[in-house]
Amino acid sequence: MSKYSSYFYTGLIIILTAFMLINPRETVIAASLGFQLWYATVLPALFPFFIVAELLVALGFINVLGIWLEPIMRPIFRLPGCSSLVVVMGFTSGFPVGAILTRKLYDKQMLTAGEAERLVSFTNNSSPLFIVGAIGVGMFASPMAGYLLAAAHYLSNLLLGLLMGFCTPKNPSVSSISCKFAPGKQKNAPDNIDSMGKILGDSIKNSLHNIMAVGGFIVIFSVLTRMLSYWGFIDMMAAGLVRVFSFLHLSYPLAYGLSMGFFEITMGAKTAISANDSSSLATLMVVSSILAFSGLSIIAQIMSIVSGTPIRLSFYLMARTMQIMLSLAITCLTYKLFLASSISAIGLKHPPVYKILYSFNAWTFSLYSMLVGAILIIIMLGVAWRKN
Repeated sequence: MSKYSSYFYTGLIIILTAFMLINPRETVIAASLGFQLWYATVLPALFPFFIVAELLVALGFINVLGIWLEPIMRPIFRLPGCSSLVVVMGFTSGFPVGAILTRKLYDKQMLTAGEAERLVSFTNNSSPLFIVGAIGVGMFASPMAGYLLAAAHYLSNLLLGLLMGFCTPKNPSVSSISCKFAPGKQKNAPDNIDSMGKILGDSIKNSLHNIMAVGGFIVIFSVLTRMLSYWGFIDMMAAGLVRVFSFLHLSYPLAYGLSMGFFEITMGAKTAISANDSSSLATLMVVSSILAFSGLSIIAQIMSIVSGTPIRLSFYLMARTMQIMLSLAITCLTYKLFLASSISAIGLKHPPVYKILYSFNAWTFSLYSMLVGAILIIIMLGVAWRKN
């Protein structure tokens, strides 16, 4: 960390501490909302995926995928076959599963530095549960809006991965390290019940550690966002956005939601939807931008997971900027071609508190998403088998 970065973070911590001392009531409210968000939405949505991801890596399943899916992943994404699990889990689970798996593969020397950097940049998505459930059903009161945002979010990130692979020169001398392992001979494969129990226990402990770290980031950024809003910094950011994007006629309430989303994705989306803007398309595009950027809270989580690797923050931020542009184009095009009549009439009202959280069973939806991931892996294996 440079000297100036150290000064910046030290100053930020001192200011945040001063806010907590001066405004204890606001601090407790913000921390409570962050904890409620983590407990009611993030924990059930991500914890099963964390455990499954840990088990798949520990049992050597990822090595088998590396062997079978090399003919698919290498030509399309310029990535080794073992990265297929990261892609599938990243697109069906949510932040920060893609970063966790990428870090594991890099530590096992299954990815080069460049491959890890590209992989982590397009495999960290908002979960389907969050986009369709919390935003579509809970905030917009329109599942169709959730589906539109989900399509734009996932398609833009997939296109981002394809573009980065296309711009990476093909090097035939580089092959997946995972292909050096033969099925059934993985070093990590358990040979008795005791070792299987240890692997399961370690997977649960590692998953608990990761999910608790995610909760800590959510709470601290919830307090930080509250501080910036309470002291008027968000207002200044919104006023600046209105001036910069005056040619787009961006309204102040939407600019305020966009400013909130720069720090925290959930509060940003909620604020933008509650703005009651007359244009449904403008609201959808602002929320789509917030989802693509993901907020400094999520970016801080990702960077903490990949710390100590050659993955650069600048590269990750560049990828988020590219995804924002792709997501906006897809959102606008899809809305105008297919959904203008069905979404233009939705009422963008302040959602009831009980609808801010998921309006259906989060555990069930998580299991469905996991099933979709398994089906995608089976389909990819079938395609690879046909090619071989």
